[in-house]
Amino acid sequence: MKKIKLMHLQVLPILSGVQNMMLMLLSGLEQDKYEITVISRGNGPLVDKVKEYGWEHISIESLSRELCLKDFLSAWKLYWIFKKEKPDIVHTHSSKTGFLGRVLAKMAGVPRVIHTTHGFPFHPYQNRISRCFYAILETYASFFSDFNVFVNLYEKELAIHKLGFNKNKALTIYNGILPFHTQKVYEESYLENDTLKIVSVLRFSKQKNIISTIKQAVKVVKRFKNVHFTFIGDGELYEECCNIVNNSFVAEISDFNPIENITLSGWVSDIPEKLLSFDVFLLNSLWEGLPISILEAMSVSLPIICSNIKGNNELVSSSNGWLIDPLDSNALENVISEILENKNILKEKGNDSLKKVTNLFHYELFISEYEKIYDRE
Repeated sequence: MKKIKLMHLQVLPILSGVQNMMLMLLSGLEQDKYEITVISRGNGPLVDKVKEYGWEHISIESLSRELCLKDFLSAWKLYWIFKKEKPDIVHTHSSKTGFLGRVLAKMAGVPRVIHTTHGFPFHPYQNRISRCFYAILETYASFFSDFNVFVNLYEKELAIHKLGFNKNKALTIYNGILPFHTQKVYEESYLENDTLKIVSVLRFSKQKNIISTIKQAVKVVKRFKNVHFTFIGDGELYEECCNIVNNSFVAEISDFNPIENITLSGWVSDIPEKLLSFDVFLLNSLWEGLPISILEAMSVSLPIICSNIKGNNELVSSSNGWLIDPLDSNALENVISEILENKNILKEKGNDSLKKVTNLFHYELFISEYEKIYDRE
């Protein structure tokens, strides 16, 4: 039987949440059924993974996240790739490639075009002109999709009722993840000692609210000597965060040096395995889609502290964690204080994290929902 030619379009060849979600989807498909190609910019860990799986990669060096004149070159190259390769399905991700890919794929005659919105490009922290501009682009591009997929319920409803998306083409498919083969056992860690270990896996960017989060962590470790933060990741604000940590403790003169209680580790591999060494997961973003990092933490039975925003609040509730105001500079400190007064709450909330992943965000359900729209006549 002839394989279905499936193309996925990304911008950057990195392994952040959007790219990891795509890899999880593609690796879960029947490999004998699909001929898989991934398009992105340049070389990087994403390209290495694509080749490791045995899929084809096509590089477009002019692709970028920001609006620029090179977008015309990228558009021209994409159009001719679609015309030459004649894919049966083009599946786009992210805002820039989502717009270009949807429009150009339909213009090139691709039979089925699918876009996954991992969080709209407009958000409350932009000015009104920018929000309107991006909203108009999203609405326009939606008409070139056969299916517009959302990773949370909030944005699907927004798209239908506020942006004019066709409700018959809009659907929510939650990101999915398999529970990790090993689970967090609290009897062997925090419940038997005095150190509360908090971890955050994120890109050091404005979206992730990292500057405010680091400053709050500084406040916490100055107050509580038995709390340790580890921030895994890097990005454009990494050096600034290092400076905040270092400069915050310059004047500290005592037997206890709080700088040792905040670790900025850079990126590491085998994230789920690393998460087992911690007691609580933290993500205090300003805006999200449906974070893979939180799902990974839930899959090893960690309780979650996260900002009360769209996406996050479909993963986390009072049963498996704490939702905090990302603009409240005291919110994290208040939650840490609550945890330190009741250690057993971690195990209870961690167990519920695993239940939610198993019941609502399971990997097999995630794969089957995408296969339905790939195969739909």
